[in-house]
Amino acid sequence: MRSIDAVITWVDGSDEEYKKKIEKHLTTSTNYKKQYLQANEIEYCVKSILKFAPFVRKIFIVTDSQKPSFSGLEDLIVSNKVKVVDHKEIFKGYEKYLPTFNIRSIDAVLHRIEGLSEMFVYFNDDVFLINKIHEEDWFVKDKVVLMGNWAKSYSVNPIKIVSEKFKKVIGARPSFNASQSKAGKISGFKKEYFKSYHTPRPQIKSLIKKFYNTNPEALIDQIKYKFRNSEQFMPYSLCWHLLIKENRAVIKGVKELKEVKQTQNLKSNQIVSILEKLDEKKEVKYLNIQDLNYASKDVFMIFDKWMRKKLQV
Repeated sequence: MRSIDAVITWVDGSDEEYKKKIEKHLTTSTNYKKQYLQANEIEYCVKSILKFAPFVRKIFIVTDSQKPSFSGLEDLIVSNKVKVVDHKEIFKGYEKYLPTFNIRSIDAVLHRIEGLSEMFVYFNDDVFLINKIHEEDWFVKDKVVLMGNWAKSYSVNPIKIVSEKFKKVIGARPSFNASQSKAGKISGFKKEYFKSYHTPRPQIKSLIKKFYNTNPEALIDQIKYKFRNSEQFMPYSLCWHLLIKENRAVIKGVKELKEVKQTQNLKSNQIVSILEKLDEKKEVKYLNIQDLNYASKDVFMIFDKWMRKKLQV
């Protein structure tokens, strides 16, 4: 059986030392948003991997001089099932770009985790497994399973070109999809790109390493930004496009994924309805709850109770 690891990026923005660190680099006092806070997501994410993907060899939690705290974590660390990895490790040789508060910079150096398996799966901490996963859901022989669909490249879409220019002018948050389109373009896909969603992202370490070894300036240009920038590409998406180019991808749609957006607008009856439907749909394996830290107390408590029940052994 092949070794497959999981990598989770995580930060606790409520930590006072972290807040002091980030505030030194903010351009305005309004830049520090609630997006840096967390609401138990790391616990749900780790425990969902342990329960629904038990074949995963190790879980690496990548963070900035922090350590998550939840029931059972110490035992997992002692058993070497979970390892907390500091940014200083993966930015070794590039320390001048630290601290960084930019997931697109961090993503670019995840392959540098010491002891990481050749095949690994990258998780944001708000992505959870909710039904049984098999190795073949992520890797089939020497190919990688990609969830998503094809979309028109931003570089040939007049509306998107104008929209991106406008976003730059007003300082809007860089686009998730535009950064994927940029990754596709770098890989040689000029007219379309493979659009992904908030799912676990299977990766091949040697392929990523080969790209940056061949294009060292691309890595520097990627990690030099402390906050997300529209000039950046999406690193995991770059790997996906390179895999497609080499005919090493198995592409499937997103029927196994449920994304819950704008959580701050949900009412109690709405989250109950969503969760009840998920209980009925056994084909849904992945759940992404965006901005759970924005949710009302009632909505959070309903979800927390449901998720903890899901994770019971």
